[in-house]
Amino acid sequence: MARALVDTGAIVALINRADRFHPQTTAWFRGFRGRLLTTEAVVAETAYVLAASPEHQQAALTWVQRARAAAILQVAAMEDHAALARIIAKYADLPCDYADASLIWLGEKTGVLQIATIDQGDFSVYRVRGRRRFRILIGER
Repeated sequence: MARALVDTGAIVALINRADRFHPQTTAWFRGFRGRLLTTEAVVAETAYVLAASPEHQQAALTWVQRARAAAILQVAAMEDHAALARIIAKYADLPCDYADASLIWLGEKTGVLQIATIDQGDFSVYRVRGRRRFRILIGER
């Protein structure tokens, strides 16, 4: 079964029809068959980004809940804050935020390197276990 990490930007673009990445993100989510993985940090960041629109915020949280109930989405709780601090320090020049660090950590923990993200700049730089690259699934060129 295919597995992919999901970043904040992908969920935001899926929910917000005005987002310039909405068409390609919606098409990607419709076509993906497998299990999606994300973190509580990504869910929190998504709610924060969408806070200006309570309707969008509610829709995103409803999508997360429904996807979890359908066993399409697994949301990981953060277990190793020291590892997150090391990841953030390693990429301080980007800078790497908490949600991105949590996805790098989850990639290291699970071995999943495919990621649904619109953040090509940062995720093309991030590495898992030193040299393994993420494969960006949305907005690939």
